[in-house]
Amino acid sequence: MQKFILVALYLVGYSVFVESAENPFDRQILKHDDKEIHYYLLKSDSNPSKELLVLIQGSDCKSVVNNQNLIKNFRGVLPNSDVLLVEKTGLTPDVGLHDPNSLEENCPVEYMRNDSYFERVDNYIAVLNQLKNQYQHIVVLGGSEGAVVTNIIASRVNFIDAAISLNGGGQFFINDVIYSINKSLPAEEAQGAIEGFNQFADAVLHDHLDDDQFPSNHGQNWWYEALTIDNKKLLQGVSKPHLVIQTLTDINVDVEGSQKMMNEINNPNITYKTYSTLDHYFKDSQDNNQTAVVIADIQDWYTKLNIKK
Repeated sequence: MQKFILVALYLVGYSVFVESAENPFDRQILKHDDKEIHYYLLKSDSNPSKELLVLIQGSDCKSVVNNQNLIKNFRGVLPNSDVLLVEKTGLTPDVGLHDPNSLEENCPVEYMRNDSYFERVDNYIAVLNQLKNQYQHIVVLGGSEGAVVTNIIASRVNFIDAAISLNGGGQFFINDVIYSINKSLPAEEAQGAIEGFNQFADAVLHDHLDDDQFPSNHGQNWWYEALTIDNKKLLQGVSKPHLVIQTLTDINVDVEGSQKMMNEINNPNITYKTYSTLDHYFKDSQDNNQTAVVIADIQDWYTKLNIKK
């Protein structure tokens, strides 16, 4: 079973001053529903900005402030905006700071026990409710797991102006896993891996995962949500402009399922854009990073929305 779970891993206020090697961040703490939500507000150089870009990271066990690819690359989507980052419960700025390649064995138990798509959504919405009156426009962007979190937020609130979800896969997570197994393993191994994962998924859905079991650094709650969220239903309920981007050489999520799902969605607020030669990390067949091309296309899409400033 462990082998099959590891395959899935491959897939898937007041201020406290925090400083990383490259970026200083001002951590804010919002007390909400008897808990503390930690978030970071990166101010634009053209202060005060009237636009807020909300960046939502994926499933990695790493503090959001140490997710340099997310911050450096996608902050440029709205270059004159402030940027909001919300920390996952149980993570601190030192997680992933010094050795981002050995996160699995150092992942905090508090994070693994509490990690949840819906808690992340609730935390983002709570912080946005505190900040929304300071901005004329709010844009949400997330990738991978963060794309699904983005879809949930966009289906729940009406005060954002636009949202972008990157490489979020198809309608159901289990199909993403099966697709990735088929693309990642030899045919003679794939069927056994799929059968093993299906057994694991059935155990999760029947609440048979022990409290001290954290396959792929996630507990029962996260796995249950991952396996039951309906991405198609979320996107069908979006009421503001929403750009869905899927790279077609992505082997981490169900590319074929994504295309099928988007063909079935009937929502004029949704724009679907694909990249035939890019992988999950926006690299081409020559291993060149093409994130700049994707960002330019996002900016073009957003500009054409003609949102008044």
